Amino acid sequence: MMEEKKEKAARKFRGQPAIVKLLQEQVGSGQSIKSFCAAHGIAEGTFHNWKHKYAGEVDARSGFTTVQIIPEPGLFAMVVGIKIYQPVSAAYLKELLA
Repeated sequence: MMEEKKEKAARKFRGQPAIVKLLQEQVGSGQSIKSFCAAHGIAEGTFHNWKHKYAGEVDARSGFTTVQIIPEPGLFAMVVGIKIYQPVSAAYLKELLA
């Protein structure tokens, strides 16, 4: 029997805005990376490379935010101009951002 050769899909160039949009779409979809990549014709390795490269540009709804460390004695965190001088939970900080 002759085996059929599976042709590789043509590579598609995507610019930074398109990549960031796809990363945000995957986060919002609730799909696994594997199923999202299969549905959009993206190699999983490529998708993981994008996640690593553009991690700071994905929407804050992904569960992460930028934290600026300011050396001030006794200061635990500063969120939206509010200074917090004792340890608080991540959930509390997240509520302050909402």
